[in-house]
Amino acid sequence: MKLNRLALAGALALLSTAALAQNVIRPVPIPDMSKLPKAEADQLVEMRAEFDKSKPTLAGEQLAKAYSLLSSSYAQAGFYAEADAALANALVVTPDDARWIYLRGMLARMRNQQSQSADFLEQAFRLDRKYLPIRIAVIESRLISGDVDSARQAADQGGTEGKGSAVLASLRGRIALRQGRHAEALAAINEALQLDPGANQLYAVQADIYAAQGNKAAADAARAKAGTVAPRQLDVLLAGFFGAQSIDTSPRPAAASAAAAPSKDDPLTQARFFISVQQYDSARTALDQALKSTPNNSGLLGLSARVEALLGNRPLATTRANEAVRLSPNDPSALVTRGVVAETGGDEAAAQADYEKAISLDGNLAEARLLLANRYMRQGRYAPATEQYRQLIKLDGKVVENYGRLAAAQFADGRCTDALRDLEASLQSNQRHGYLAQVYVRVAATCRGTTEAQRKTAIDYARRLYAERSTPQVIEAAALTEAAGGNFTVAQEVQGSAMFAAVRDGGNEAAEPFREFFKKFEAKQMPDRPWPADSNLFKPARLQPLPVRTAPAAAPTR
Repeated sequence: MKLNRLALAGALALLSTAALAQNVIRPVPIPDMSKLPKAEADQLVEMRAEFDKSKPTLAGEQLAKAYSLLSSSYAQAGFYAEADAALANALVVTPDDARWIYLRGMLARMRNQQSQSADFLEQAFRLDRKYLPIRIAVIESRLISGDVDSARQAADQGGTEGKGSAVLASLRGRIALRQGRHAEALAAINEALQLDPGANQLYAVQADIYAAQGNKAAADAARAKAGTVAPRQLDVLLAGFFGAQSIDTSPRPAAASAAAAPSKDDPLTQARFFISVQQYDSARTALDQALKSTPNNSGLLGLSARVEALLGNRPLATTRANEAVRLSPNDPSALVTRGVVAETGGDEAAAQADYEKAISLDGNLAEARLLLANRYMRQGRYAPATEQYRQLIKLDGKVVENYGRLAAAQFADGRCTDALRDLEASLQSNQRHGYLAQVYVRVAATCRGTTEAQRKTAIDYARRLYAERSTPQVIEAAALTEAAGGNFTVAQEVQGSAMFAAVRDGGNEAAEPFREFFKKFEAKQMPDRPWPADSNLFKPARLQPLPVRTAPAAAPTR
């Protein structure tokens, strides 16, 4: 069985047609900033210039993150249409990332596009049922559309993530009230009030429940206490997207003052915001200010050390990282930070020692495991790298990039059949996951131990992936299946289409990673690995300081 040559190659050559419009990265419009304050407009212009400059050098998750940061900057300035366009591109690059889908849903809600919002939120919920704010947004959306029964199902299945959430408890109460389950409604609202005593808006719902039960005195008493303060749910994704200024800092009653969000003028909050939008010079200033008031805070020292390392100030970064470890010698996060500073400065041996020690103290440190595994890959120690990537998947199976990393380590270690078996097990629970299927296609096409049944499965996956989202990476995977079947002419044509798609999406430089396989197919040779030899999966890049930004040339004097 093999892909139909005319159907596939012909279609791939027309990737820019309307039939593939949903899978194409589109230019993000530049908004009209004439009504913004000059300083804010200048900052957005500089941010966009930096994005356009770095975009051709990025791919995969890094490119998606860059689009999300661009979107965040536009959203914070009130340019929601442009923000949505940037998020749409992030989804083209990483189609199964629930974060970008959720944020598109919330942007649509803010633009009063309820139908589009509901569709995005449901998609996000199908991909991620753990992140509580997504569940809450879906419940609210279903209630708005009148689908009370499905809203109840989502509310009742909150699981451990929903325990302690006043918002989820209040939604269960509202749903029960609409369904006439008054006793359950009252219990849920009382639970919400216990969790968030300052949320006096809930007394209005409580009054409605008492009224429905015919208890007028209790209803009047509850209504007398009703106010405008709604229960709150921490949503770090949405707060990060809209920046520190989006955090609600409105006054709370005394009972809830301890849970109030930090002031947006707090230096640490400012620093985190600046880091989220990659304005590291501003983050440095905010952190220096915070350290003046609390110089012995190991967490602040560690965060500052990371920023200084990124900015290339290795001596200060090292000093602060060492001080953080001195203050908290048994804090694994301090060790990880010192390792990050060492790696960024080029001392990989010291970084490795810190990562290993941190993991021995806390095996749930995903960052340390990833950085250590990448270090092992650069050393050619594929077996220990495999184990670290495997542990990462156990920690969080939703980070799909780790499946590719694990498969690459196994392949490099000569255990490609193990990679296939692991991928098959993962795909059993999520057969529709595009990235997992693409990795399987690549491994099955290039592994010498692939069975005929596995090869047929890979071809089926390749066909489905191309029909759903013909990104350059998917097209290359399809080319590998053709080459594996000895169809090198077709493989060359298909790989040429992948290069065309890469140029279309990211400029001429974006086609470079696809040239190695194109030359192989041209020479009628089968690649001996699923990705090119210099792929970041086989040779993960070491952490590096940011490139030094050259100052603009002075204007000539007249």
